[in-house]
Amino acid sequence: MNLILLTPDEARQGGLPADDPRTRHVREVLRSAPGDRICVGEMGGRRGLATLEAVGAEEMRWTIVWEEIGQTPLPLALLVGLPRPQTARKILHDAASLGAARLDFFQTEKGDPAYAQSTLWRSGEAEELLRKGTAQAFSTLVPERKMHASLADALAGKTPGWAQVFLDVYEAAEPLDAVVRGAKGAVLAIGPERGWSAKERDALRAAGFVGAHLGDRVLRVETACVAAGAVALAEQVASVALAALGAWTRHFRNHE
Repeated sequence: MNLILLTPDEARQGGLPADDPRTRHVREVLRSAPGDRICVGEMGGRRGLATLEAVGAEEMRWTIVWEEIGQTPLPLALLVGLPRPQTARKILHDAASLGAARLDFFQTEKGDPAYAQSTLWRSGEAEELLRKGTAQAFSTLVPERKMHASLADALAGKTPGWAQVFLDVYEAAEPLDAVVRGAKGAVLAIGPERGWSAKERDALRAAGFVGAHLGDRVLRVETACVAAGAVALAEQVASVALAALGAWTRHFRNHE
């Protein structure tokens, strides 16, 4: 946990209860004491440096100096054919760490409908994985997550200037980096573990999506999400993310 992620209410309260998992992490893993500083962030907001005032049996309290400029969301959205719950857990955490702004899961023709009934989606575990992935990446920008009953529902709506791409190792003629080059961002559709159906390929093309590949290897869904997302973000990370990193570095040095 590289950053303690807080809700807006928690950020205003100035501390956390002693039995909160984040407090235990600070006390038992980081082994921080009063006077030490830790990195915190408000979900969807700014990051800050928190100076600990108390780390005791009752509560953990701090004072925070917030950065002046927050992070900018990275221009990446993933449409993912609903996989097995154990695969979805990896995608939720790792896509959040990578910086995806949105994750849309959809039922597929070849997928198992029972996957949507997993407690992963009903217990709050999915949201917790998104938060953990975001905090691991030292970010406050938790991805938006939606579930769709079909690919058609997931395809509704477009983002102007973004490349619309579906990964297809079997039928795509161009590599992903060539398809997304020069775009302001990318919406990447990644098929289910059993692959796209002919009807789904037709629906994607009808919606303006272009097929692309990552080479001749068939990747696991969770691997494809991270690999394709990294390729799609290569140009944007060089400008947007590095500017944010520079701003945070200056903030940290100014308050040493």
